[in-house]
Amino acid sequence: MAFFILSLISLAAAVWVMQRTRHRRAAEGRRSRATRIFIGVPVGLAVLFMALSAVRVVPAGHVGVPVVFGRVGKRVGPGIHLVNPVTDMRNMSVRTEQYTMASTGLAAGAVADDSVDVLGRDGAAGRVNATLLYKLDRTSASTLYSEIGSDYMDKVIRPSARSCVRSAFAHFDMVEAATTSWASVDDDITECLKGKLEPSGIVVQDFQLRELDLDDQVQRAIDAKVAAQQAAERQQFELAKAEQQANIRRVEAHATADSQQILACGGEVKEEIRDGRAVNVVVPKPIDRCSQAQLTPQYLQFTYIQALKELVNSPNNSTIILPFDENLTPLLNVEGSSTPIATAPSTAPPSTTAPTTTAP
Repeated sequence: MAFFILSLISLAAAVWVMQRTRHRRAAEGRRSRATRIFIGVPVGLAVLFMALSAVRVVPAGHVGVPVVFGRVGKRVGPGIHLVNPVTDMRNMSVRTEQYTMASTGLAAGAVADDSVDVLGRDGAAGRVNATLLYKLDRTSASTLYSEIGSDYMDKVIRPSARSCVRSAFAHFDMVEAATTSWASVDDDITECLKGKLEPSGIVVQDFQLRELDLDDQVQRAIDAKVAAQQAAERQQFELAKAEQQANIRRVEAHATADSQQILACGGEVKEEIRDGRAVNVVVPKPIDRCSQAQLTPQYLQFTYIQALKELVNSPNNSTIILPFDENLTPLLNVEGSSTPIATAPSTAPPSTTAPTTTAP
């Protein structure tokens, strides 16, 4: 447009010069060389400026929206374009832009507190710091300029973003929104922004819910909730650990019972599939094929020796005195049994005792 105006000025100057020199040429009867140069300069400048006024350059990362006397034309891409000299080319960025809602000093170039004050469903208040990443859809540039204008950030993006943030937090308790439902709040805000901005030709690339500032009372409630959740998780861990230990005890008890029955009744080899492989294991004979009691003297003697070995190897061993007979069978009577499993013979010396170990 500026070149077009200059070309008009140059043409006007050329016309003026021609009018001024008309009478002089008539009087002299010829046109001097100086006169021709004096007239040709403004004419040449007028032609040059007219040519330049028809050239428009759209920078990279932008689209151009041509406007001729208020009429919006079809958008053009980056590069050099020849247009009507009276065309006003509006360059609009299609790069990723950001709008930051943050307290003073948190955003680069922030001059005022632009964070969003929100209220939760429970009436608790907070202050949100967030960032919206967006860009203009190049195919909608002409429509957006025609309906909204080039200042769409202040007209559409800022009010829509702040409205969506407040609306999302109003559906959650503040403690819940700041802890377990943080991701849900972020997703709700993103969906709200897409619904408001994308019909206008503005693409929502990302919404980053960065920080939520709460008052001391709400913050204490959040800390208490987090502590309760951690305690519950610890209890779940302890419960799982106890169940695992109980399963171990069951397996050990089952193995002990099988070993007792094998010692009492004997065992037989049986093939089993374990981890996809066939292995041979010894299993006890069924109880109906066994006529002996499971707690035999042999088993009691074996258990007794194993217990003594553990006590000897213990760092806290002490003196232990247990009665036994000449076969190293503990002299124990099983309550409820009609006959003792092992009894001390009447001739056994009363001083017969187990080996003793003395702690150092």
